[in-house]
Amino acid sequence: MKNLKLTVLGLVLATSGLFAQEADLDMSDKWVTKDVVTMEVDSDEYDVNEITMLEITKVFTPVMLDPEDRYKLNQDIIFMPTQITKTIKLDYDADALYDREVEFTYNKSDDFDLDFTLTKDGIIILTDKDDLFVKKMWDKNSEIMFSNIKNKRIKNEGDYVIELTDGQKVDLKISNYERM
Repeated sequence: MKNLKLTVLGLVLATSGLFAQEADLDMSDKWVTKDVVTMEVDSDEYDVNEITMLEITKVFTPVMLDPEDRYKLNQDIIFMPTQITKTIKLDYDADALYDREVEFTYNKSDDFDLDFTLTKDGIIILTDKDDLFVKKMWDKNSEIMFSNIKNKRIKNEGDYVIELTDGQKVDLKISNYERM
């Protein structure tokens, strides 16, 4: 009986030790938020009075261990810049499908965040700070300048640089810019 108890105890400890080693090796921080906003529009930007906007924000913070601390017990963590992917979908009518979609990818700053608004005439880019504004925007490849003025807004996919009034620059990738 004593041997049976020791055998069962040994099996329990061995199986718990085996399952304890099955940890997720990805230490990165990843989360998703979804916001649905229905707003009434009084301007001539749209042909309808009510628009539904779905904004999906994916935040990914990659984390890696310091290569110099390899094989050490307490390794230092290196935090990489937080990558944000925002997908905005607009619905102009009462059907189940969204009429327009665009995806923005950029590295988040510690001081501010970017806010995007889709219009018929392009994309308006603002910041969430009252004293910080977009100074210049340009395409990385063709170096064509853009702004938030009605006829000079960004209307295509591509890689852009956003320069703010305090001199900071943000690399922005716009993809999936389409009417559905």
